[in-house]
Amino acid sequence: MQKRTTAAMVAAVVAVATLGWTLGSSAGADDPGAAPAVPRITEPPEAPVPASGTGRDPLTPAEITRARDLALAGLAVTGPGGATDVTGAAGPELLTIRRADGEPTARRADVLAYDYRSDKLVKVAVDLTAGRVTGTFAATGMQPPATPREVAAAVDLLWRHDLGDLMRERFRQATGAAPATAAELQPSAQTYTGEPCTAHRCVMLLLHRPGEPYVDLTDLVVDLSAGTVVRLP
Repeated sequence: MQKRTTAAMVAAVVAVATLGWTLGSSAGADDPGAAPAVPRITEPPEAPVPASGTGRDPLTPAEITRARDLALAGLAVTGPGGATDVTGAAGPELLTIRRADGEPTARRADVLAYDYRSDKLVKVAVDLTAGRVTGTFAATGMQPPATPREVAAAVDLLWRHDLGDLMRERFRQATGAAPATAAELQPSAQTYTGEPCTAHRCVMLLLHRPGEPYVDLTDLVVDLSAGTVVRLP
């Protein structure tokens, strides 16, 4: 009986030791005072973005690219000839691409662009399900928000214009130092539709440097269509 009891105790000790080794308690095996190992947690991989959405889902990146390509191809055939973008290059200035409301079974998009040659906002209706342009529309007097590319062009125009000296002087008066380069400025803009810009694409710039207040430039309007800057009375 004693032999059996001793054998059982030895087996229990071996089992406990084996269990501890299996659980991987390496921190503390040699150093009982060491902190326990932190378990590694891995993030699950991101699910692949589908090529096409369904119903009223937002447009996928692939659908946005497809809508842009179909719209530009459609404008080349049916749109205003000789359209130019904000830099004067051939082709309209792409503003935004958005999902169009319609039948939930069809995927549709509206592509908005601006033709600087004719100063018209152009909308191209695209049926992504059928892969074709269903309509092209143009109108004057409609000015959606400026794109980052247009804002950058406006900053460049103001910086190189004679009124850029006035802008730099206002920075000096407001902050103690005039900007040395346009790259120092953090810009945003709002479209302006009053006189003398009722027929052109114009913006008012909001400029500041990081950590500093905005400088009042509300009397300066950048006319992107004419490539100049005007001062309001």
